[in-house]
Amino acid sequence: MMKTKELPGNKVYDAFSIYDHLLSEHYGVHPGIETRVFKKGAYIYTPIQKIGHMYELVEGAVKIGSHSDDGEEVVYDVLQKADFFGNLRYLNGQFYEFSKALIDTEVRLYELSFFKSIIIHDPKISEWFNYYLVKRWCIAETKLVKMNSRGIGEKLDFLRDHFGRTIHDIHQKDHILFDLLTQKDLGDLIGTTRQTVANALKKQGALVPI
Repeated sequence: MMKTKELPGNKVYDAFSIYDHLLSEHYGVHPGIETRVFKKGAYIYTPIQKIGHMYELVEGAVKIGSHSDDGEEVVYDVLQKADFFGNLRYLNGQFYEFSKALIDTEVRLYELSFFKSIIIHDPKISEWFNYYLVKRWCIAETKLVKMNSRGIGEKLDFLRDHFGRTIHDIHQKDHILFDLLTQKDLGDLIGTTRQTVANALKKQGALVPI
């Protein structure tokens, strides 16, 4: 099994679940919360959609990206269980993003006004949310440093380590997250072409889907 380094985090906050907390605080299942299943390759949302929810990844994996000037999809992050994503609508309409399921994936949707209300008015959720933003920021900075300071082979090794953990789809089938990424995905994440990635992987004796 591929070994991976621990991501930045805090076990106390990482163990916190918004959904479980809401249930325990007698909110019950709020009408603003629902779950949906997305098949492998399905879009959860696209840039042209008006997004009215925040999303929690319950099981599976999701890639997040945007489009280049010529309309080509560009992946800039890959999310897994317990990650949140979506549009909080603080950027005056400048949010332009797609999300796509890498495997059969379950997502919990929080109606946006409800989500924004609980992260302001519930102290435990507010503290967790501040932690979660700092954690994502720290992980993004770590990846940026690695991507800007290493050769292609070393960048691929970093991604192989970073995304080398075992995840599960909704059928509880095991997957290695790195193995779900195509050469194009890897190229997007390290800022190079699919062909450059293919050549580097060939030198490493690794096989990754085109």
